Parts: sequence; C-alpha cells; structure tokens
Amino acid sequence: MRHPVPPDVERPPGSALAWLAHPATVTATFLLLINDHLLKGLWPGPVTGKLSDFAGLMVAPPLLALTRLPVPAAILATGVGFTVVKTTETGAALASQAWTALAGPSQVLADPTDLLALPALGAAWLVWRRCRSEQAVRQARTLIIVPVALIAVTATAGPGGWGSTATTAVSVEDDAITVFFDEPGADPVASRDGGRTWRAARSLPSPDPASTATSEPSATSEPDSPSVSSARPSAKTQDCVPGEPVHCYRITPPRLAVEESHDGGKTWETTWEVSEGREDMMRRRHGGSWAQHWKGSQAIAVQKKAGGHVVVVATGSDGIAVRDVSGTWQRLGVHGDGFLPEAAAPLNAPEIDLEAERVVGFFAGLLPLLAGVAAACRYRRSGTAFLVIASTIASLGFLIARQGMGEPFLFVNLPLVLGIACALLGMILMIVTAVSMRLRGWAWLYLLAVPPATMFGIWGVFAGWTRGTPDHYVTAVVISCLVTTVGMAVTAAICWSGVRAPIGRAGEEEPG
Repeated sequence: MRHPVPPDVERPPGSALAWLAHPATVTATFLLLINDHLLKGLWPGPVTGKLSDFAGLMVAPPLLALTRLPVPAAILATGVGFTVVKTTETGAALASQAWTALAGPSQVLADPTDLLALPALGAAWLVWRRCRSEQAVRQARTLIIVPVALIAVTATAGPGGWGSTATTAVSVEDDAITVFFDEPGADPVASRDGGRTWRAARSLPSPDPASTATSEPSATSEPDSPSVSSARPSAKTQDCVPGEPVHCYRITPPRLAVEESHDGGKTWETTWEVSEGREDMMRRRHGGSWAQHWKGSQAIAVQKKAGGHVVVVATGSDGIAVRDVSGTWQRLGVHGDGFLPEAAAPLNAPEIDLEAERVVGFFAGLLPLLAGVAAACRYRRSGTAFLVIASTIASLGFLIARQGMGEPFLFVNLPLVLGIACALLGMILMIVTAVSMRLRGWAWLYLLAVPPATMFGIWGVFAGWTRGTPDHYVTAVVISCLVTTVGMAVTAAICWSGVRAPIGRAGEEEPG
C-alpha cells in the first residue's frame, strides 16, 4: 500500500516551477529586469538599489529550489548569502567575481543598509505556500519558460566611447569673446566679430583703429604675443546684456539649453535648446549615457554689439552655441584652432553603432517563437524538456554574444559568432518541439512569421531613434519591449488555439 507523501516532498521540481511561475515571482522578475537595466540608469540612488534587493530576494529562493534543495533551505541559504555579501568585503568581492563570470564585468558593493530588504524572503515563503497545487504545477511547466528566458535575453550591453576636449568658460573683454577649454595646456579661442569667426587667442591681432574688425593681421604682427587675456575666468551660469540689467540669459548645467528673462530674472523662458533625447544620443555617442567625460553646458557670456547683442555659451563636449545680433542661435563644433558650424556634431546620427541593439533585437526575436511553442505544449507536456534545453542554449548564446558587443577583433568577433550559433541551435530545437506538438498550418504561418517581424521591428525602432524618431532612447526601449510583448502574445494565443488536441480528449482532434 502506497503511503501518501506531502506534495512538496513528492514533486519538488514541479513545486519549484510553480513557485517560479507564480504571478508575484514573475512580477518580481520583470521588476528586477526593468530596474537594473533601465531605472538605475535613469534615477541612480538608494531607492532603485533597494528595489533590486527586494525583487532579487523574491526570485532567488525558487531558483535555488529548482536544484531539489528543500524550500526552507533555499530561503535560508538566500538570506545567509545575502547577509554575508552585504556585510563583508570578502563576500562582496566573491559575489562580484561570480556575476562577472556569469554576465560580464560586474561589481557588488557591501552595504549593510541593504539588509532592510530581508523581509522579502518572508513574502517569498508565503508565495510558495500558495502554489503547491497540481494545477499550479501544470501551469508552471508551460508558463515558466518565458519569464526565465526573459531574464537571460533582456540585459543591456554597456557601450564604449571616446573622450573629447570640452569648453568650460567664456569671457568678454572689450570687443573680444574668449572661450576656454578643460584640457590642460589648450589655448583659448577668441572672436572679435561677434562670434562669426574664431581662431586661437594667441594669434588674434589687437584691434587697429584704422582697420575693420574683420581685417587680417598684418605680416609684421607677432602671432605669438597674446593680444587678448588668457587668464581663465570663473564660469558664469547667468549674464545680462551690458546696459540692460533686466535683460538676462542663463543656463542650467548640464542641459544644452538657454533661458531668457526680460524682467531681471523674475520669469524665464527657454530661448534655445537641444532636446533631451538628442542630448542623450550625443552622450551615448561619447561613450554611454553615464560617461564621466561628457560635459554639457558650462558657462555663458553676453557681449553688447552694434545693432543688438551676442550670447556665447560654452556647451562642454558639444563646443559652443552662439546667438548673433539678429537673435539666431547656432551650434559650433571644435575645428582646428577655432570653431565652425560644420564641425558641430549632427543631432541625427544614422552612423552611430547599433551593434548592441541589433544583437538584443535578434535574441528578443526568439521570444515570440519560445512563447508560441510553450503554448503549444498545452496537451503534450513531453516537449517541455526540449523547450527548456532550447531556451537554456539560446540564453547561453546571448551571454556569450554579449561579451563581444563593442569589442574590436582582428579577424572575427568570435563571441558574437558563437552566441548566434547557440541561438540558431536553440531555435532549431524549438521548431523540432513545435513539430512534435502537431500545429495546424495557419498556426505555423504565424509562428514562423512573427519572430523575424519582431526582430526587424526592434531594429527599425532603434534606426529611427538615430534619426530623431523617437527622440528619446528610453522611448525606443519601451517601444521595443511592447513590440516583443505583442509578438509573444500573438504567437502564444495562435499556438494555444492552433494545436491539435489528442483523440479522446475534450474537443477531439480535427481531421487533416
């Protein structure tokens, strides 16, 4: 006579799958992804840091339980490990090495205040107690594939970059406007014609009363003798028109924008700006949205001229922005010993490297295929094992390909090639699994068409971002996530209804 065995002992793997597939755990998984790869970059600080800790403590115990570790032991091991990592430098160093081996360069910091997240383990325990039923186990065998795969394939690669000379200060002395750089030893650049032409300050001749402001220096002038002050002034973020104390301009570093006031600073309105989305694009071109060497607006100066006034803004890594006497604004980039409009970095950059986005888009295109095949396993759960293997291989391929993103190679980017090869192998296993599920012809049409459409859709979104539509990179990321989600929903719904039911079950198999 067979004695009843408690469900959590009889079916530990299934129970762990149900735990991992519970809506609370899946929500924590998505929260962990969005927070680590989006919110932390946009709003770094203790809030997003603690959010990751809470979500991670919800997800880690069910992952450990998949190894047949008893649930109490999984929760205890998670809590002890988290405490050691957050309270000792040795634990943090070991965790950093482990994450680096799994997902590329990473750093885990010891911070005892993160222990405030430990109550999340209690929430994980309560979730487990609610998901030990046979129904939950059956649902998990189908549904858990997608969120686990998402963990592996939605990471964002860190871009590389380059440095550049940045303008940091502006001064007005008599008829000369002088711009200074942050690079040690860099000569300042000056203009005597209201910002129309620029040249090295040391070679700029002193004004000759008998000549115009645009005349060339005489052959007898000494180019090495300084004719304008080379003393670096303090950077001003606000300046007023000489003789008009109520007409002022100001900048709000590091934004590439200028505000104007006609009432002495009581009210301000934007008179010139580069949109925040295009600013972000330029920062990424310089090496990522948090590149330490990027500088935005630094200083502003106003010069009185015949017929009006001139405003010059030191816009850091972007060069300078100049308002002429007619009120027209223009960006100028560094060129040789001066500034030229043609040297300004373009705000639309179709040449920007989108290798990381294309690789992520390629792997994201596998998710609709994965979701569709998972839904097709509703009657024949025997294919679940192949699907787990396929998703694991594809996820491993992404981790390998990620190591090659943005890296120069002499002949071939071997990590990228190996990663794509793993993805193709995983895709073949998914298709083989789908064949064994006996899908109808019209379901096959969607299953094979939606994944490449998703991939090309994501590529198109980021190609549009480089041209200004959408303006913000974050918007492009959100749209790409929506494209992927819609693709997954379509293939899952189609394959759920398009799989032939086995004979003898409700809704007998249709002929053909």
